[in-house]
Amino acid sequence: MRLSLVITNFICLLPGYVHASDVSMSDDALPFLQPTASYSGLRVIETADGDFSQRLYWTPDKIRTETDMPGMSMINIVREDLNVMWIMPPGAQMCLEQPLDDNALAGMSGADAYEPAGVEYSDIGTDTIDGINVTKYEVISEDDNGKNRALFWVTEHNIPLRMEVSPATGGGQHDVVMRMEELEVGEQPASLFETGMECAPMPAMPTATPGTVPGG
Repeated sequence: MRLSLVITNFICLLPGYVHASDVSMSDDALPFLQPTASYSGLRVIETADGDFSQRLYWTPDKIRTETDMPGMSMINIVREDLNVMWIMPPGAQMCLEQPLDDNALAGMSGADAYEPAGVEYSDIGTDTIDGINVTKYEVISEDDNGKNRALFWVTEHNIPLRMEVSPATGGGQHDVVMRMEELEVGEQPASLFETGMECAPMPAMPTATPGTVPGG
């Protein structure tokens, strides 16, 4: 499982926030963020600009997220087994396909904006959330803007029940809190990870050449 995808999916590619926690590194860099069981749940994400929710269905090589936020609803299906991501606006009867190669990942919102020079994590104790025993981890990283800090509360299956991200920039205005509700651990129906329709390739983003402006 690509770790950058795991963390990116915590906050559903939210522009302006995902860079704070999208850490691109090897799969074993943060082992406590690699779930060992399939599961589903409802994420509630709290930001300075407002709160929104995301229904999540997770398996080792397939992820479905159903995001509901002001002004936008979206279904995303990541199929690592097929090396693609499908994007479907609910009720629109359309589907776009994005390959999961390195260039595509870099094009995700914020996926190339956070390249920490070094990341350290530590186990800082145990806790209980909604009757579930969790381990609390602190992750510290540094980039050109300073020190970034994140806290994760994870279950015995490495499922995050809570996340708090405090990036170096923004003076607290870019902080993000994620909490998991309605957690159910177990196999997920295969039908959740199919589109039921043909998917068109994602249109290529315009590339500017030196001295030009895209679309100009």
